[in-house]
Amino acid sequence: FKPRTISGYSASVSQLYGKGFVLTGNSAEFLDPIFSSGTTFATESGALAAELIARELNGERVNWETEYSDYIHRGVDVFRSFINHWYTGDLQKILFSKLDNPDLKRQICSILAGYVWDLDNPLVVKHKRALPTLVHLVG
Repeated sequence: FKPRTISGYSASVSQLYGKGFVLTGNSAEFLDPIFSSGTTFATESGALAAELIARELNGERVNWETEYSDYIHRGVDVFRSFINHWYTGDLQKILFSKLDNPDLKRQICSILAGYVWDLDNPLVVKHKRALPTLVHLVG
């Protein structure tokens, strides 16, 4: 058959939690089939959901919006920035540039390895501004 393309791999839902349910892993957010974001989200969201459910079952009040949804979306947002810059070719420009900065390389590799919630990494905290700035710097 004639080759076809599939676009729009990214898929998100309008609600990550509700009475008696919480979505984890790719059911909560699916970004890309190439990066290992699905593994990261499955592990992190599953562990966090289990912790919050246990707290709730023990009678503790859980704010699912701030403790779960906001947290998961922060990581998704960081991964999405890097994935989008990969597909524009900008991330490759940064990675293969002559910019010799071991700290920067470690920060990028850390994010690509799934550490998208590491607030000690400046590229996590300022990913929306940092990536375009780096692309500009490497020309």
